[in-house]
Amino acid sequence: MQEIEKYGICQVRLPLPFRLNHVNCYAIKGRAGWWLVDSGLNDEPTRRTWLDFMREYQIRGRDIKGIYLTHYHPDHYGAAGWLQQLSGAPVYISATDAGAADLYWRHGEETFKAVYSLFTENGMPAELTEAVVESALRLLSRVRPHPEEISTLAAGEVQLGDYIYQVLATPGHSDGHLCFYQQDNHILFSGDHLLPQITSNISLWPFADPNPLKNFLQSLAENHRLPDCLVLPAHGNSFTGVQQRVSQLEAHHRERLELMRRVASPGATAYDVCRQVFKEELSLHEIRFAMAETLAHLVFLVERGELKKRYGGGVNIYFG
Repeated sequence: MQEIEKYGICQVRLPLPFRLNHVNCYAIKGRAGWWLVDSGLNDEPTRRTWLDFMREYQIRGRDIKGIYLTHYHPDHYGAAGWLQQLSGAPVYISATDAGAADLYWRHGEETFKAVYSLFTENGMPAELTEAVVESALRLLSRVRPHPEEISTLAAGEVQLGDYIYQVLATPGHSDGHLCFYQQDNHILFSGDHLLPQITSNISLWPFADPNPLKNFLQSLAENHRLPDCLVLPAHGNSFTGVQQRVSQLEAHHRERLELMRRVASPGATAYDVCRQVFKEELSLHEIRFAMAETLAHLVFLVERGELKKRYGGGVNIYFG
């Protein structure tokens, strides 16, 4: 990552207890101190990695001037409250994702009851749904303490280190996902919006936008206006060729939509479709995202008129 050090940027790779075993956060040094992009889960391995990094670079808590979050998912939001306690720095996130964090992480015990209903009404067996929801609730301890105060961000400009970055709204992976783009040096902090090897999970959740895939594809279409830049993602290695990657992601979702349309056309629940599309052995954590991603594609197809949906026998049936 030597190419970013001249801009004051350090990558801080934090461990995750999942098959996707890391999240890249970033620390940006400026004349006035340090700024952070994303925080990791709040668990002992994450805290140790942050403290080791701060010790190596001789960063005191008060040197941290701002904590900027690309979105509310736990591997990005989780340690923000701990880092705020350590530093006193403000935490910034989009207003939409601040609301989602409150709903899912402060009131998760109630909110995940709606996830249970969503999954069972779309064909997932109740026993499996209970296990999936219980595994999600175990994440609540890793997103606490919450930031005492959150400052909300909208499209505009922010200072990270000694440079001004544009705040880009990129809804899809989450409703309020943000990227940060430095137009003079052509650097993009892409969060989970653009990843080099895997595709961003696009999921339908209760109390969120009813067509997240539509939003994601619109965000990708707008990304075609970006010049080539160095993309610093939340997972995987940095990369260039942003237009090529955007086109690959668009093609992936076209193929996935066509596959799900074919599978669902004779008549199927979302869980039926999920089992046929995601055939590999999945953990409970992964089943949750596979089911929610299947739903996101199916509702997109329904809105586009390529599938229909009817409710009967306690479940939704999708058909052509």
